[in-house]
Amino acid sequence: MKILLIGHKGYLGRGLHQYFKKNNEVVGWDIEDDLFSLTTEFLQKEGIQMLVNLSVVADRQSKNFQYGGMTDHINVGGARHLAKILHGTDIAWIQMSTREVLGPVYTEKDVTMTDDGFRPKYLVGEDAPLAPFNFYGKSKIVTEFIAESHPYSNIIRLTTCYTDFDHPAGNWVVSLIRAAVNGKPVTLTQQGGLQFRDPLHTDDLGHLMELLVEKKAFGNIIHAGGGVKNMISLRDFILAANPSADIQVVPGGDLGFAFDISTAQRLSGWQPGVLVTDKIPVIADNIRKGICEPQL
Repeated sequence: MKILLIGHKGYLGRGLHQYFKKNNEVVGWDIEDDLFSLTTEFLQKEGIQMLVNLSVVADRQSKNFQYGGMTDHINVGGARHLAKILHGTDIAWIQMSTREVLGPVYTEKDVTMTDDGFRPKYLVGEDAPLAPFNFYGKSKIVTEFIAESHPYSNIIRLTTCYTDFDHPAGNWVVSLIRAAVNGKPVTLTQQGGLQFRDPLHTDDLGHLMELLVEKKAFGNIIHAGGGVKNMISLRDFILAANPSADIQVVPGGDLGFAFDISTAQRLSGWQPGVLVTDKIPVIADNIRKGICEPQL
């Protein structure tokens, strides 16, 4: 399959690029190439079969939607441009979204205290109400609606996705492990990191995308997380990277977040195969050695 990967130099983009190129032909497209210069003619000339859009600007500081800002321009305007050039084609469009379209979900009555930290009484499905609390989440909702206009699209919402490597723009996985292995204090809320997450490796994310196209399962909003077997508290996550990490407790924070991935499983037969507990030592070692994402 020939894949156009928009945002291939970003944190998740490099991980997906490494995965996809094992069995596919990948065309990378990033900020210097200009998303808005893409055309229908280019897609057809290159024989693109699947387009994955990772381009994003994440304004989490503003609560209100800001028309004309970069978050609006790239997230919303970029999606509109892709809808335009994909119109009338049968190219598969995978539009990435985020749990932040749902806002805070779990309250104290929704979680249970265990020896491993908080654990949810239920997992968050695609039918959860939209309740974004920042500009980023609001912009991604609009992006989802735009992507729905293409009959060969799927919207994949992520909680936490990660790779094996360090990266300057990495998410909390990279920043927390980097602090832990470098002997710097790690500040965590909820009594020192009792909140839970369900990290998903980019290899598993890429495999899900391939299966959805293979099965021709289009027109869906899909929650993608690492599943119950990858559920972990932030405290245990840090201690797996460095058992002697200096964890400092600060107030605030959420109780956790984890997706119900049954829709993805039903549509494609997909199952996450990578265990985050196996990968934490790998990421920590790569950070210690200064090994960043693989070269493209």
